[in-house]
Amino acid sequence: MNMEFTYQDFLDNYYDNPSLKPTIPLEPQRCIDRGKFPESEEAINKKIETTKNALEQRMGGEYFSKYDRARTLSLGYASTVFPAYSMLYLDIACEDWLSLVDFHKGFGRDHSVHQPLTAYIVSKLLGEGKEDVGFEIGGETLMKKALDAIIDAGCQYLRDRLAFYDPASPLLQGNRDLWRIVFYQTAIITAMYHDLGYPWQFIERMHDFLKDDILLCGRLKYDEEGAVNPIVSNYIVAHKDELMFRPFYDYGKGGRTTAHINEKVFEKYLHESHGLPGALAYWAYNAEYHTDAGERTAGLIKFCQEWTSLAILMHDMQKAYDKHGFARLDFKSDPLSFIIALADTLEDFNRPNATINADGTGRGCQITYSFPSLSVELIENGGAGMLKFAVVEEERANQEKYKRNDQRNLFDEGGYFDLASVGLTSMTIDIR
Repeated sequence: MNMEFTYQDFLDNYYDNPSLKPTIPLEPQRCIDRGKFPESEEAINKKIETTKNALEQRMGGEYFSKYDRARTLSLGYASTVFPAYSMLYLDIACEDWLSLVDFHKGFGRDHSVHQPLTAYIVSKLLGEGKEDVGFEIGGETLMKKALDAIIDAGCQYLRDRLAFYDPASPLLQGNRDLWRIVFYQTAIITAMYHDLGYPWQFIERMHDFLKDDILLCGRLKYDEEGAVNPIVSNYIVAHKDELMFRPFYDYGKGGRTTAHINEKVFEKYLHESHGLPGALAYWAYNAEYHTDAGERTAGLIKFCQEWTSLAILMHDMQKAYDKHGFARLDFKSDPLSFIIALADTLEDFNRPNATINADGTGRGCQITYSFPSLSVELIENGGAGMLKFAVVEEERANQEKYKRNDQRNLFDEGGYFDLASVGLTSMTIDIR
């Protein structure tokens, strides 16, 4: 089977597609602690508009039009399922532009556009939420495989956690159609906000410079040789039963319990990943909004928020797997995280690079944007998979360099993706 993903396909077939709108509002009755979020919605919207105008001047027309469509989609979606996002958005938008014009790794990295496009890929892979369409492996759709794993196979820990919140949930009786709706919407939410933790990396860079002179972020300081910081340890003790901790003891397989959580690894990746702080941030911000005590779906809401936090964590835990053997992407144990991480890898098309040139006067510069990767195609043939990236010729060498790293770290034998768990014998990356 072949499935191609392009920005034009997103615009033509998905941008206004009802499949990218929430089916179950996860925050139908919202309450907020104004002590933590003192600004009014009107004030926040005014600042967003000011930021939007400032970014338009810096980005120029072509890239800004893409950014603005994505901004509309992510903020609109958040108003129903993640209302705190509007309060984070100013920082996220500014960090996004700074990342884009940075010179790390030889290319820029945008997230405001990347995340909605990742949600588009998830929607297409999962047949817009239907079980009998979407991407197929071995003649079975990813949605069917995911539902089989959740209901019949290796995801008992999900059902156990749902029972904690709502012991009378019809999902616990194996209601396949309801699981399909819940899984699909949770996947779209996760894709839309999976890179929430990126601004944390800016804080960590500053901390590295200042940690010897001032106790900036001292409560989270990572001590290479000493014990785990008591604040981190206490957090783990208080929250260890939540879904985001499951990968740290192999999802409870083999009789392992929360007592097997490696606190040192958790603390280490609080500083070395954006997935873990993103998961914590998503959970913490949503905890400030809660459903009315009588809301029928209150338990389901909390369960889905935990599930999203788990997949935000897992999309960026490759180094933890490589170095410590924790948290490999196993479809049968964690289909949501597997699909999000796969979609994140696929969404490398239409991501901009920024080129900065002096204007000749010595007083300023000009920024131009290019888009090295034009499309990606996911192919499955007889159990063998392939990712085909179409790139512009002048960027081929740079793209091939980083795709070789992805091939080795993600898909080669022992890579982060357990391909056999989804029915694949191999996955090859090709640049064309």
